[in-house]
Amino acid sequence: MSSTVARIAILLLAIVVGLGVPILWIWIGAQVQNSTAPSWTALAVVHVGMITTLLLIAGIFSFIVDRSKGRRNERADWMRGQSEERRKESFATVHPLEQIVIFAVFVDIAVFLVWFFFFADPGTPVGQG
Repeated sequence: MSSTVARIAILLLAIVVGLGVPILWIWIGAQVQNSTAPSWTALAVVHVGMITTLLLIAGIFSFIVDRSKGRRNERADWMRGQSEERRKESFATVHPLEQIVIFAVFVDIAVFLVWFFFFADPGTPVGQG
């Protein structure tokens, strides 16, 4: 697989994880409630479902990364002596599944900031007529 195709696949999976999971659970929560007013049941379904789904995805990603890296038993950097050589890792050595999670966080932050500053309506202040 070429580097460009891998990067595009990582970005698409990041968008699915970062936007797809929350949108799916918001839709499921909307199906649970009876009216347009938010209900505690719908909020609980959205929060518990989203957290559970993201934890499952994280567990699957962690399992795949651990199996694919073939990690050696090395001492952590903070446990090494001052004279020992440090590892030289870069973004290129980060596993693609870890990159998916990193990009998913950036996608979520970008979407939230655009929504918050351009589309969120604060409504009428309380006590103002």
